[in-house]
Amino acid sequence: MTLSEIGFQALLRWLLFPAAAIPVCVYARVHGHHGFLERLGPWFLIIPVALGASYLGMVPFGLLLAMCGAVAAWELARLGQALPAPRSGAAAVLGARPSRFALALACVLPWILWPALAPGSSAIVAGAAVLLPVLLFFALPRAAAAIWTVPLLPLSLGAALSFWVRLQQMPAGFRWVLVAFSVVVVNDVMGFVTGRLLPGPRPFPSLSPGKTITGYAGGLAGAVLTAFVLAFAEPEFGTLTIAAAAVALACSGAAGDLLASAVKRRHQAKDFGRALGAQGGVLDRLDSLLGAGWIFYLFVTLIAR
Repeated sequence: MTLSEIGFQALLRWLLFPAAAIPVCVYARVHGHHGFLERLGPWFLIIPVALGASYLGMVPFGLLLAMCGAVAAWELARLGQALPAPRSGAAAVLGARPSRFALALACVLPWILWPALAPGSSAIVAGAAVLLPVLLFFALPRAAAAIWTVPLLPLSLGAALSFWVRLQQMPAGFRWVLVAFSVVVVNDVMGFVTGRLLPGPRPFPSLSPGKTITGYAGGLAGAVLTAFVLAFAEPEFGTLTIAAAAVALACSGAAGDLLASAVKRRHQAKDFGRALGAQGGVLDRLDSLLGAGWIFYLFVTLIAR
């Protein structure tokens, strides 16, 4: 299939999202579950922006990643210095200890730009840069970890985002971004919906009390279904490979979400920010995508090819 055919097929399938989400929101509200539309609504903007940028090519997609990385760096800088919520306006954003923001930005952007400027650069180094800062952050005592939130976590964030650049750089990269992004988003959305509508045991009551076993099961089912709905974009994959890719994306997305929850609990914060309203900050939506980009890139390059 050509790129335009893949894009058109993706558009048709993603139209199912609001068609399914709106009745679910109505059903949930009738049965006393509130906040569904507020939680799902921003995805109606996030999904076309992210996939549209990828469809247009490396430059728009890279710029989008850089912008998201910059906002996420600001959120981490605020978290690391335990700042109160900033006043509205650009002056408030730039006025609170900009040196920490500059340091966080310097740790994020070079990693995002690295694979674009040096195609074929070592994915092993980038993978180590994802994992090691996180391990060090949690190995440090709580007080030291708070100090080293900047630059340790921005370093890991930037390296993780670089794998989405690598996916985009691959031949017909849009389809790989389409599959990975779609599966992770549906896993996240279905996990939230099923977890709220079908309460179940909470495996992480102190770390992430909103997560339930039924939510994880519903998210995984949605992830696998999405991977097969998008089978046209992954003709190299057989049935078992598609299912394995979906499971890998769902598990890595859940791991990224739990990692972000652990960071927020260490800083006694509910969200990284309020840039997306009820969805929290940009990093609250990036968290499940970070580990997923890394794992899917390794899956495609090492397992599926």
